[in-house]
Amino acid sequence: MALGVPLAFAVPSVIDATDAIWAQITAAALILVGAAAVVLAYWIWSTHPRLRKLPATAAAVCYFLSVVVMILGNAHPSGQGPGRVAGPSVAPSSSVTTTERPKSPVATTAAGPRCWSASQGLIDCREKHQFEELLGATNCDQAAVVRFLGGSPSVDVVTAQPATVPGGVCTVQTDEDVMGSAHNVLQQGTAAGWRRCFDRRTQSAVNCSQLHSREYVATGSTRRPTPDECVAAAATYLNQLPANLVDDLVVTVKDVPSGNPDPARCTIDARGNQLLDDSVRSLGVRPVPIHTT
Repeated sequence: MALGVPLAFAVPSVIDATDAIWAQITAAALILVGAAAVVLAYWIWSTHPRLRKLPATAAAVCYFLSVVVMILGNAHPSGQGPGRVAGPSVAPSSSVTTTERPKSPVATTAAGPRCWSASQGLIDCREKHQFEELLGATNCDQAAVVRFLGGSPSVDVVTAQPATVPGGVCTVQTDEDVMGSAHNVLQQGTAAGWRRCFDRRTQSAVNCSQLHSREYVATGSTRRPTPDECVAAAATYLNQLPANLVDDLVVTVKDVPSGNPDPARCTIDARGNQLLDDSVRSLGVRPVPIHTT
Protein backbone atom coordinates (compact mmCIF):
# COMPACT_ATOMS: atom_id res chain seq x y z
CA MET A 1 0.00 0.00 0.00
CA ALA A 2 2.89 2.37 0.79
CA LEU A 3 4.05 2.03 -2.84
CA GLY A 4 0.60 2.28 -4.46
CA VAL A 5 -0.37 5.68 -3.02
CA PRO A 6 2.67 7.61 -4.37
CA LEU A 7 2.21 5.94 -7.75
CA ALA A 8 -1.41 7.07 -7.92
CA PHE A 9 -0.27 10.67 -7.34
CA ALA A 10 1.95 10.29 -10.42
CA VAL A 11 -1.10 10.45 -12.74
CA PRO A 12 -1.25 14.31 -12.87
CA SER A 13 2.47 14.38 -13.61
CA VAL A 14 1.93 12.03 -16.54
CA ILE A 15 -0.76 14.31 -17.95
CA ASP A 16 1.49 17.37 -17.63
CA ALA A 17 4.50 15.62 -19.17
CA THR A 18 2.73 14.07 -22.15
CA ASP A 19 1.50 15.95 -25.24
CA ALA A 20 -0.83 13.42 -26.88
CA ILE A 21 -4.32 12.94 -25.42
CA TRP A 22 -4.28 9.19 -26.13
CA ALA A 23 -0.91 8.87 -24.32
CA GLN A 24 -2.20 10.73 -21.27
CA ILE A 25 -5.20 8.43 -20.92
CA THR A 26 -3.32 5.19 -21.63
CA ALA A 27 -0.32 5.93 -19.38
CA ALA A 28 -2.54 7.09 -16.53
CA ALA A 29 -4.62 3.91 -16.80
CA LEU A 30 -1.48 1.72 -16.77
CA ILE A 31 -0.16 3.50 -13.68
CA LEU A 32 -3.46 2.97 -11.86
CA VAL A 33 -3.53 -0.72 -12.86
CA GLY A 34 0.07 -1.05 -11.71
CA ALA A 35 -0.81 0.54 -8.38
CA ALA A 36 -3.66 -1.93 -7.98
CA ALA A 37 -1.26 -4.79 -8.74
CA VAL A 38 1.12 -3.52 -6.04
CA VAL A 39 -1.74 -3.50 -3.53
CA LEU A 40 -2.69 -7.04 -4.63
CA ALA A 41 0.93 -8.20 -4.29
CA TYR A 42 1.06 -6.84 -0.73
CA TRP A 43 -2.13 -8.73 0.17
CA ILE A 44 -1.00 -12.00 -1.48
CA TRP A 45 2.42 -11.71 0.21
CA SER A 46 0.80 -12.41 3.59
CA THR A 47 -1.84 -14.93 2.47
CA HIS A 48 -0.37 -16.82 -0.54
CA PRO A 49 3.41 -16.35 -0.53
CA ARG A 50 3.92 -18.65 -3.53
CA LEU A 51 1.72 -16.44 -5.78
CA ARG A 52 3.25 -13.12 -4.75
CA LYS A 53 5.47 -12.88 -7.87
CA LEU A 54 2.50 -12.76 -10.28
CA PRO A 55 0.99 -9.34 -9.29
CA ALA A 56 4.47 -7.91 -8.74
CA THR A 57 5.41 -8.87 -12.29
CA ALA A 58 2.14 -7.39 -13.62
CA ALA A 59 2.85 -4.11 -11.81
CA ALA A 60 6.36 -3.94 -13.27
CA VAL A 61 5.00 -4.55 -16.79
CA CYS A 62 2.36 -1.81 -16.35
CA TYR A 63 4.92 0.74 -15.23
CA PHE A 64 7.24 -0.18 -18.08
CA LEU A 65 4.43 0.16 -20.63
CA SER A 66 3.38 3.52 -19.16
CA VAL A 67 6.93 4.85 -19.71
CA VAL A 68 6.85 3.59 -23.33
CA VAL A 69 3.46 5.24 -23.94
CA MET A 70 4.71 8.56 -22.52
CA ILE A 71 7.75 8.50 -24.81
CA LEU A 72 5.62 7.74 -27.88
CA GLY A 73 3.10 10.40 -26.91
CA ASN A 74 5.77 13.07 -26.77
CA ALA A 75 7.29 11.90 -30.05
CA HIS A 76 3.95 12.03 -31.93
CA PRO A 77 1.65 14.60 -30.24
CA SER A 78 -1.96 14.70 -31.37
CA GLY A 79 -2.66 18.30 -30.45
CA GLN A 80 -1.50 21.42 -28.65
CA GLY A 81 0.53 20.32 -25.63
CA PRO A 82 0.17 21.98 -22.23
CA GLY A 83 3.69 23.41 -22.41
CA ARG A 84 3.50 24.75 -25.96
CA VAL A 85 2.88 28.32 -26.97
CA ALA A 86 0.19 28.72 -29.60
CA GLY A 87 0.93 30.91 -32.60
CA PRO A 88 -1.24 33.91 -33.43
CA SER A 89 -4.59 33.23 -35.03
CA VAL A 90 -5.03 35.58 -37.99
CA ALA A 91 -8.41 36.04 -39.66
CA PRO A 92 -8.54 36.51 -43.47
CA SER A 93 -8.14 40.10 -44.52
CA SER A 94 -11.53 40.08 -46.28
CA SER A 95 -13.08 39.52 -42.72
CA VAL A 96 -11.24 42.54 -41.26
CA THR A 97 -13.40 45.71 -40.96
CA THR A 98 -13.38 49.01 -39.14
CA THR A 99 -16.15 51.39 -38.19
CA GLU A 100 -13.87 54.40 -38.25
CA ARG A 101 -14.39 56.34 -41.47
CA PRO A 102 -11.59 58.14 -43.29
CA LYS A 103 -11.27 61.87 -42.73
CA SER A 104 -10.63 64.50 -45.37
CA PRO A 105 -7.98 64.42 -46.72
CA VAL A 106 -7.85 60.63 -46.61
CA ALA A 107 -4.61 59.22 -45.19
CA THR A 108 -3.87 55.69 -46.42
CA THR A 109 -0.91 53.66 -45.25
CA ALA A 110 0.96 51.75 -47.96
CA ALA A 111 3.48 53.40 -50.26
CA GLY A 112 2.20 53.23 -53.84
CA PRO A 113 4.16 52.49 -57.04
CA ARG A 114 4.51 55.97 -58.61
CA CYS A 115 2.75 59.15 -57.59
CA TRP A 116 2.63 62.78 -58.64
CA SER A 117 1.89 65.99 -56.76
CA ALA A 118 -0.86 68.44 -57.68
CA SER A 119 1.63 70.17 -59.97
CA GLN A 120 2.28 66.76 -61.61
CA GLY A 121 5.81 66.44 -60.26
CA LEU A 122 6.92 62.87 -59.53
CA ILE A 123 6.88 62.28 -55.77
CA ASP A 124 7.10 59.46 -53.22
CA CYS A 125 3.60 58.04 -52.62
CA ARG A 126 4.11 58.40 -48.87
CA GLU A 127 4.08 62.17 -49.36
CA LYS A 128 1.03 64.26 -50.19
CA HIS A 129 -0.04 63.71 -53.78
CA GLN A 130 -3.08 63.83 -56.08
CA PHE A 131 -2.10 61.32 -58.77
CA GLU A 132 -1.26 57.62 -58.40
CA GLU A 133 -0.28 55.25 -61.16
CA LEU A 134 -3.19 53.02 -62.12
CA LEU A 135 -1.42 49.68 -62.26
CA GLY A 136 -2.94 46.71 -64.04
CA ALA A 137 -5.61 48.71 -65.90
CA THR A 138 -6.31 47.78 -69.53
CA ASN A 139 -8.50 50.88 -69.97
CA CYS A 140 -7.92 54.27 -68.42
CA ASP A 141 -11.54 54.87 -67.42
CA GLN A 142 -13.76 55.34 -64.38
CA ALA A 143 -14.45 51.61 -64.02
CA ALA A 144 -10.70 50.95 -63.80
CA VAL A 145 -10.43 53.60 -61.06
CA VAL A 146 -13.21 52.00 -59.01
CA ARG A 147 -11.65 48.54 -59.34
CA PHE A 148 -8.24 49.89 -58.31
CA LEU A 149 -9.83 51.45 -55.24
CA GLY A 150 -11.29 48.05 -54.34
CA GLY A 151 -14.89 48.76 -55.29
CA SER A 152 -17.44 47.49 -57.79
CA PRO A 153 -18.24 49.61 -60.89
CA SER A 154 -21.74 48.12 -60.84
CA VAL A 155 -22.67 50.08 -57.68
CA ASP A 156 -19.82 52.28 -56.34
CA VAL A 157 -19.51 55.96 -57.26
CA VAL A 158 -16.31 57.66 -56.14
CA THR A 159 -14.83 61.15 -56.17
CA ALA A 160 -11.55 60.01 -57.75
CA GLN A 161 -11.24 60.07 -61.54
CA PRO A 162 -8.89 58.72 -64.23
CA ALA A 163 -6.24 61.12 -65.52
CA THR A 164 -3.11 61.03 -67.64
CA VAL A 165 0.14 62.62 -66.44
CA PRO A 166 3.17 63.59 -68.56
CA GLY A 167 4.58 60.50 -70.20
CA GLY A 168 1.12 59.10 -70.92
CA VAL A 169 0.82 57.28 -67.59
CA CYS A 170 -2.77 56.51 -66.55
CA THR A 171 -3.43 57.53 -62.94
CA VAL A 172 -6.08 57.84 -60.26
CA GLN A 173 -6.65 61.56 -59.61
CA THR A 174 -8.07 62.73 -56.28
CA ASP A 175 -9.66 66.12 -55.69
CA GLU A 176 -7.44 66.75 -52.67
CA ASP A 177 -4.08 65.65 -51.31
CA VAL A 178 -3.79 62.09 -50.00
CA MET A 179 -0.91 60.16 -48.45
CA GLY A 180 -0.12 56.54 -49.20
CA SER A 181 -1.61 54.25 -51.83
CA ALA A 182 -5.32 54.35 -52.62
CA HIS A 183 -5.28 50.72 -53.69
CA ASN A 184 -8.27 48.85 -52.14
CA VAL A 185 -9.10 51.85 -49.94
CA LEU A 186 -12.85 51.21 -50.47
CA GLN A 187 -12.49 48.01 -48.45
CA GLN A 188 -11.59 49.96 -45.31
CA GLY A 189 -14.82 50.45 -43.37
CA THR A 190 -17.32 52.64 -45.21
CA ALA A 191 -14.52 54.60 -46.95
CA ALA A 192 -16.87 57.57 -46.80
CA GLY A 193 -14.12 60.04 -47.71
CA TRP A 194 -13.78 58.42 -51.15
CA ARG A 195 -17.48 58.17 -52.00
CA ARG A 196 -19.54 60.79 -53.81
CA CYS A 197 -22.45 62.48 -52.09
CA PHE A 198 -24.49 65.69 -52.34
CA ASP A 199 -25.45 68.39 -49.84
CA ARG A 200 -28.80 70.02 -50.63
CA ARG A 201 -28.05 72.92 -48.28
CA THR A 202 -25.19 74.13 -50.47
CA GLN A 203 -26.34 72.40 -53.67
CA SER A 204 -22.86 70.99 -54.10
CA ALA A 205 -21.10 67.64 -54.37
CA VAL A 206 -19.18 66.52 -51.27
CA ASN A 207 -17.46 63.35 -50.17
CA CYS A 208 -19.60 61.20 -47.92
CA SER A 209 -17.55 61.81 -44.77
CA GLN A 210 -19.08 65.32 -44.75
CA LEU A 211 -22.69 66.07 -43.88
CA HIS A 212 -24.83 65.23 -46.89
CA SER A 213 -28.40 64.55 -47.92
CA ARG A 214 -27.80 62.23 -50.89
CA GLU A 215 -25.49 59.39 -51.82
CA TYR A 216 -24.96 58.26 -55.41
CA VAL A 217 -25.20 54.68 -56.66
CA ALA A 218 -24.17 53.21 -60.03
CA THR A 219 -25.86 50.44 -61.98
CA GLY A 220 -22.94 49.43 -64.20
CA SER A 221 -24.69 50.89 -67.24
CA THR A 222 -24.82 54.34 -68.87
CA ARG A 223 -28.47 54.07 -69.87
CA ARG A 224 -31.27 55.50 -67.78
CA PRO A 225 -32.39 52.86 -65.25
CA THR A 226 -35.93 51.99 -64.24
CA PRO A 227 -37.08 52.56 -60.64
CA ASP A 228 -36.90 48.81 -60.02
CA GLU A 229 -33.31 48.69 -61.29
CA CYS A 230 -32.38 51.47 -58.88
CA VAL A 231 -34.01 49.63 -55.99
CA ALA A 232 -32.04 46.50 -56.90
CA ALA A 233 -28.76 48.47 -57.14
CA ALA A 234 -29.49 50.20 -53.83
CA ALA A 235 -30.19 46.84 -52.15
CA THR A 236 -26.75 45.61 -53.25
CA TYR A 237 -25.13 48.87 -52.18
CA LEU A 238 -26.82 48.88 -48.77
CA ASN A 239 -26.60 45.12 -48.20
CA GLN A 240 -30.16 45.63 -47.03
CA LEU A 241 -33.60 45.92 -48.64
CA PRO A 242 -34.48 49.63 -49.09
CA ALA A 243 -38.04 48.77 -48.08
CA ASN A 244 -36.74 48.12 -44.55
CA LEU A 245 -35.35 51.66 -44.33
CA VAL A 246 -38.26 53.71 -45.70
CA ASP A 247 -38.54 55.78 -42.50
CA ASP A 248 -35.10 57.27 -43.12
CA LEU A 249 -34.12 56.70 -46.75
CA VAL A 250 -35.69 56.86 -50.21
CA VAL A 251 -34.27 55.51 -53.49
CA THR A 252 -34.77 57.56 -56.67
CA VAL A 253 -33.64 57.55 -60.30
CA LYS A 254 -31.03 60.23 -61.04
CA ASP A 255 -32.09 62.63 -63.76
CA VAL A 256 -29.27 62.01 -66.23
CA PRO A 257 -29.66 61.21 -69.94
CA SER A 258 -28.64 57.84 -71.35
CA GLY A 259 -25.09 57.78 -72.64
CA ASN A 260 -23.76 60.31 -70.13
CA PRO A 261 -20.34 59.03 -68.93
CA ASP A 262 -21.17 59.88 -65.30
CA PRO A 263 -21.63 56.44 -63.65
CA ALA A 264 -24.11 57.74 -61.05
CA ARG A 265 -27.57 56.59 -62.07
CA CYS A 266 -29.48 56.30 -58.79
CA THR A 267 -29.60 58.14 -55.49
CA ILE A 268 -30.23 57.23 -51.88
CA ASP A 269 -31.68 60.29 -50.14
CA ALA A 270 -32.28 61.08 -46.50
CA ARG A 271 -35.98 61.72 -45.93
CA GLY A 272 -37.28 65.16 -45.04
CA ASN A 273 -34.71 67.56 -43.65
CA GLN A 274 -32.49 64.84 -42.25
CA LEU A 275 -28.77 64.70 -43.02
CA LEU A 276 -26.34 61.78 -43.08
CA ASP A 277 -22.88 61.94 -41.50
CA ASP A 278 -21.44 58.72 -42.99
CA SER A 279 -21.81 56.55 -46.06
CA VAL A 280 -24.62 53.99 -46.17
CA ARG A 281 -22.47 51.55 -48.16
CA SER A 282 -22.83 48.00 -46.76
CA LEU A 283 -25.13 49.34 -44.05
CA GLY A 284 -26.62 45.93 -43.36
CA VAL A 285 -28.30 45.90 -39.96
CA ARG A 286 -26.42 48.94 -38.65
CA PRO A 287 -28.45 52.07 -37.84
CA VAL A 288 -28.84 54.60 -40.62
CA PRO A 289 -26.18 57.28 -39.96
CA ILE A 290 -28.65 60.12 -39.40
CA HIS A 291 -26.86 63.22 -38.14
CA THR A 292 -28.00 64.39 -34.71
CA THR A 293 -27.21 67.76 -33.17
